[in-house]
Amino acid sequence: MESLSSSFSKGLKEREKTLEYVISEALQIPQSQVEDDLEYRSISEWDSMGHVNLLISLEEEYGVTIDAHDRSKLLSVRDLRNFLMQAENKDSNTVEIVGNETKGYSEQKQTISRGLVDVILDSTEITYIDGENGLLQYRGYSIHELVNNSTFEETAYLLMFGSLPTSVQLKDFDQELKKARNLPEPIIDLLISMKEARPMDALRTAVSALGNFQENSLKHDSLNNKISLLSQIPIIVAFHNSIRFNRELVMPSEKISHAANLLYMLDGKIPSINVEKVLNKILILHADHGSNASAFTARVVTGTSADIYAALTAAIAAFSGKLHGGAIEEVLTMIKEIGSPDNATMYVKEKQRKNEPVMGFGHRVYKTIDPRAKILRETAQALSEEFNTTIYFEILESLVSAMRPYIKKGVNVNVDYYASLIYQLLGIPQDLFVPIFTIGRIPGWISQIEEQKSKNILIRPKLSYTGIKNQPYRPISDRNHIDSEGF
Repeated sequence: MESLSSSFSKGLKEREKTLEYVISEALQIPQSQVEDDLEYRSISEWDSMGHVNLLISLEEEYGVTIDAHDRSKLLSVRDLRNFLMQAENKDSNTVEIVGNETKGYSEQKQTISRGLVDVILDSTEITYIDGENGLLQYRGYSIHELVNNSTFEETAYLLMFGSLPTSVQLKDFDQELKKARNLPEPIIDLLISMKEARPMDALRTAVSALGNFQENSLKHDSLNNKISLLSQIPIIVAFHNSIRFNRELVMPSEKISHAANLLYMLDGKIPSINVEKVLNKILILHADHGSNASAFTARVVTGTSADIYAALTAAIAAFSGKLHGGAIEEVLTMIKEIGSPDNATMYVKEKQRKNEPVMGFGHRVYKTIDPRAKILRETAQALSEEFNTTIYFEILESLVSAMRPYIKKGVNVNVDYYASLIYQLLGIPQDLFVPIFTIGRIPGWISQIEEQKSKNILIRPKLSYTGIKNQPYRPISDRNHIDSEGF
């Protein structure tokens, strides 16, 4: 009797287009590459945009519906094949897909979660994220409540100390932050020596060096040093910005808020109350986001019992990458490239043709719109209208309309999308977008570091070895040719 698996495979071959053909066409790769073990993002063509193009092609060819929840599980050719088998054999319960693991039709294999997708690292009391419903809470408080009622200082206190402060606690915390607005002279000299460096590179290097100049050098994780870091990192960003443009350094003020002081140090002008509120809102939204790449990096470094300066340096390095914090710069570049709202549809079609991502769309966690993006959209629209400069906002809105087929598959607007425009409207240089985002993220990283320390364990995942085994060693005299790539 013919098995269900072979019957299905035979059915695929009898179709006008085989599964292998559909995949190769959608991803624009040779059909010979399409094997069951081919996994999501194991090749550059199978990135976020390519993945959705493939799912849309499968829907059209096989008449199935693939929603955002399905999308998060279909991460290999094997997953896709078995999903279609289930769709054609709805009464069969012999196939089970769990994450990247397929049971029932092939030899049982060790589950591999590339990128640690859906792997739960540990428990946390810091940030709650519901990706299915687009919810985000810090310590149980809705991000919407905090943005509308809190300040960055109060939110930072909440993240770092576990509860909202009393008026006395907030006043003391704010005073400590303001008193810490200074940099050691050697750090300023270091920034001068890095005049030509990219802002994030200068920030990373300066934070690493900063640990050598603290009064409590033997107690790097002291409360004073955490508060100092929160205050000093904006100063590093602002000082380096002045240095690279040959401007006189604007000394920090001890009379204005964290957000206002940052803007003041960047251009020497005290911002309006409304502009201060806008940046305050963005910093709150940036403050933490669970175990993302940079927070995970901070935890890994902390897990080795390295100090807070090492952990933050590593987090900043991770955050600078264009697939993480660095993506925010690319959104503004995209807006300028599109140029007009009328060009948005053609831009998306061209990106689809080239199998390239549209910046500001897609998130590993959210299957719906990023809740931070919802808030920032309102802010971006209001600020655009206030400054009578709406063209960029109109481009973003047209792009959302053009991306509807992808949004239905869970590739929705993320936090970078509108934040990029807001930074531009505030007059912040494009290559400072990521450093400003970093400034907002500091209390979250500190909280993640502290939580890791409170129940520390060395983070040491495994790798599944797929290379050659048991090779005999040959003396160098017997190696008459190069077996693999080398010098």
